[in-house]
Amino acid sequence: MFRLFILVIFLAAGRAFGQADDTLIEQQPWFVVHTTHFNIYSCGNARDTYRLAGQLEQFCRAYSVLAGADAVASPPIVVLAFPDHDSMKPFLPLYNGQPGNIAGFFTRGSDENLIVLSLPSADSPDMDVIFHEYAHLLFRRNDEAWPLWLKEGMAEIYSTFKPIGNHVEIARPIDRHLDTLANEDLMPLDELFSVGRTSAQYNEATRQGMFYAESWLLTHYLMAGDNAILRERFARFTPLLKQGQSPEQAFTNALGVSLGAMQAELKRYAKAARYSAIVLKLNGTVEGPVTVSSAPVTPVEILYRFGDEQLHIGRLDSAESWFKQAQKLAPASPLPYEGLAELAQEQENNTEALSDLEQAMKLGSISYVAHYLYAEEKYHQTSHGGEMYSRIGGDSAAEISGELVKSIAMMPSFGPAHELLGFFEMVQGDNLAAAEQQLQTAIALEPENQSYQFTLAQVQLSEHELDAARRTLQPLLLLPNVDPKLKANAQTLSQQINGAN
Repeated sequence: MFRLFILVIFLAAGRAFGQADDTLIEQQPWFVVHTTHFNIYSCGNARDTYRLAGQLEQFCRAYSVLAGADAVASPPIVVLAFPDHDSMKPFLPLYNGQPGNIAGFFTRGSDENLIVLSLPSADSPDMDVIFHEYAHLLFRRNDEAWPLWLKEGMAEIYSTFKPIGNHVEIARPIDRHLDTLANEDLMPLDELFSVGRTSAQYNEATRQGMFYAESWLLTHYLMAGDNAILRERFARFTPLLKQGQSPEQAFTNALGVSLGAMQAELKRYAKAARYSAIVLKLNGTVEGPVTVSSAPVTPVEILYRFGDEQLHIGRLDSAESWFKQAQKLAPASPLPYEGLAELAQEQENNTEALSDLEQAMKLGSISYVAHYLYAEEKYHQTSHGGEMYSRIGGDSAAEISGELVKSIAMMPSFGPAHELLGFFEMVQGDNLAAAEQQLQTAIALEPENQSYQFTLAQVQLSEHELDAARRTLQPLLLLPNVDPKLKANAQTLSQQINGAN
């Protein structure tokens, strides 16, 4: 099944809005607002939902101008916008068995990217939580290299996004961080650098405030602070991380200062409390109209969406309950079978997953994910031991490639279908150039998915493009956060490449 991770932001005081009535959330009238980059599901205030859609698209436009269109390329992001925090609470990730202390979260999976939040009202104009969550996806090219403090610090810098004519402002001061910094001592930087997603400083309400505040402070100092030399040197940090240096090594080497000296600088910067925003000029404006469409959501679809959301945060029993409820409500719909198939894959029950997918196909599934998963399961049946593949022929090969082509036609920006088609073409051996093209497309769409780079290196070796294969493998050999099994496979492949000279 798909690998994913969850990135969260702590719940600010006073963020919840009271639910309008006691009607079960699944029985309320849900609708979906479609934009170019988002599918926003909500049962809240329609005006606030449209406003949310417009602001998300503005943010997306600005980032695409600054970083290029490829930076925002992905299938439309699913947004579940609950009317208030109480109604969202059952859908939050669990920490120590309880819903996390968060105001919204973002999950990334190869099948879809998902934002879950409580809907801002017209009386709550800031969009910091939402921009923070979306920024995590936009920074995905650096995800495997950046330490957690920088991921969250950068997301906080961009969370204050404000369009003004032909420029935007980011890195504006954040009151809750200023309050924390004024009333608590800074964490030692070596402790900040060691915080991970399972750390108490990242998850516990009484401790996460300083982690976010100091991550913001350090990132702000390095991007917009009063030391021009360090601002310039900060650009060296990410390349050193990608060369395999640890965060502390890369930091001190890039900036030319020790952690102790930076700690003193950071204390001085916090005490001065003079924080300038960063103004980014654009060619044109992001404040033009946004094209949107909306439609009511059927009861079976919202049940599927709830199950899908629970699946993506690892609450499998709850996911199954939602999918079974959808199946009982609408037995002729493909959606429950699609959800149950994804659940079966997550539980490594390939036989059940294929059976559910076959039923979804019979019922007329129009999901690009379902067609991809069906091809994946059919291909898996041809493998040796679940991992080794060899050339196949006849109707089976045609069906697998046909389903992948169909998935790509439905959603050209869906990276996994491109990757699997590239792998399939490599194994078939008939058109290695096509295989490489599919894999290059997959990597452009999901640069953070390191397994794609390994597959591309295999194709390049088959084509005797040895220098290209070495360059492709380099990040897998150097970066510290590479999956150990993938790193070992990359080392073995590197030896084969070197032996092919």
